[in-house]
Amino acid sequence: MEIIELKKNSHFTEKETTKKAFSDLEKILVAYRGTELSENSIVKINDLVKSINSFQESSERKYRRKLLITRSNIIQLIVKEHGIVPEKYYQKQWFVLGIVTFGIPIGIIFSTAIGNISMLAVGYPLGMLIGSMIGKQKDEKAKKEGKQINLSLN
Repeated sequence: MEIIELKKNSHFTEKETTKKAFSDLEKILVAYRGTELSENSIVKINDLVKSINSFQESSERKYRRKLLITRSNIIQLIVKEHGIVPEKYYQKQWFVLGIVTFGIPIGIIFSTAIGNISMLAVGYPLGMLIGSMIGKQKDEKAKKEGKQINLSLN
């Protein structure tokens, strides 16, 4: 079984943002066609693609949103079921997690120690740095294990 092709809807490709969303989803589908996926995963991906191909509403904004949500759903499905990730997947994820898990506590410690609440902002860049480093290590590990596809998304 193979992943079906995404059909271009000429009514909704006037804006650059919609063209980019369509192109990104198409890149993902092409990249995942080259990997070994279970039939269950392929069926789920095909269902998502069919819903895009049969999109009937008249709003380009809704079409773009559907493309973005479908892209995210496909990536999450493959990560969950097969552990295969795009390039810099963990780095992007841990960038935000670093702020929350490391940056805010570090900022609170600094601001409490100095007695100035504005020092809370010192922790954010430190958290970003720590999170990015953790994410980069996880991405390198996934690449070594062959669990990373050659696909870079913004």
